[in-house]
Amino acid sequence: MRRISFAVGALLALMLSNGRVLALDTVLYADGFESFAGGGSPLDANTAGPNQGPNGGPGNPWFGPAPPNLRVVGAGAGISSGAAGPHGGTQMLTASAASDFDQDWFNLANRLNSGANFTGDVKLDWYFYDPNGAGDANYRDYAALGNYTIASTAAASSLDYTEASGGNLNGGAVSQRLSLGAAAPAGFNSNQYQARVVGATDGLVGGWFNVGSRSVGWHEGTIILADPNGASTTVSFYIDGINVLNHAIMNSTGVNVIELNDGFGSTVGNYDDITFSLTPEPTSACMLAFAATLLIRRRKRCAP
Repeated sequence: MRRISFAVGALLALMLSNGRVLALDTVLYADGFESFAGGGSPLDANTAGPNQGPNGGPGNPWFGPAPPNLRVVGAGAGISSGAAGPHGGTQMLTASAASDFDQDWFNLANRLNSGANFTGDVKLDWYFYDPNGAGDANYRDYAALGNYTIASTAAASSLDYTEASGGNLNGGAVSQRLSLGAAAPAGFNSNQYQARVVGATDGLVGGWFNVGSRSVGWHEGTIILADPNGASTTVSFYIDGINVLNHAIMNSTGVNVIELNDGFGSTVGNYDDITFSLTPEPTSACMLAFAATLLIRRRKRCAP
């Protein structure tokens, strides 16, 4: 009885207050950029260099418009003097240059979902380095889960991008960008970070919101899509584990890319340790609790 009670207690301890179960998250992709050629080499697979790769794989899944975009670097590159360096390992990402508007994408539909968009029960988690903290209006780096028509067209042919686009997804329609980090829309507060839901009208212009408080150092960003519910699917934004915004996703076709934006201002930051996971449905916790209760009752009836 004691062994079963301990096991049940351990399972129940994995539950979160919102009804999710941490143990059931399934990591589909994780990248600390340790396997890439560093020393300032471009991350883009669609440019000549040591990280070059074929469109659609195998190998490097990251690509961007008019490369080079983000670069793979070690400690001290793009971060303020005296900073600790990469969040994990020995390598991280930074922009090619300040105000260079560098973007890199990962085609989720092609790489992880047999060509289909993800419409819910997924989580993007990453770390970003803010070099100056509150008051720096020139730090404008943010990550996003997006929905691009070109990404869908490419994924249908088992590609990351169409050859005609040359790795630039911006040439087509963008129905969603679930963004989190630092941005500068009209009315933004440079003492806070920003989150975006395209189509939202209850925040700043363009679907942006002021969220959280800026500070120097590495921060964890998280975007979670709840159970699929069309345009009403809830998207939740977290900074350092704190829920800073919940909102309806506003589009019914989900997301198909991870997007990293760096060097959008004259202050350059860093990215590291990106993870994309499937998350359990909220009912999973309830089902686990019910199963645990049945197990305890059955054990009591069988006990001598």
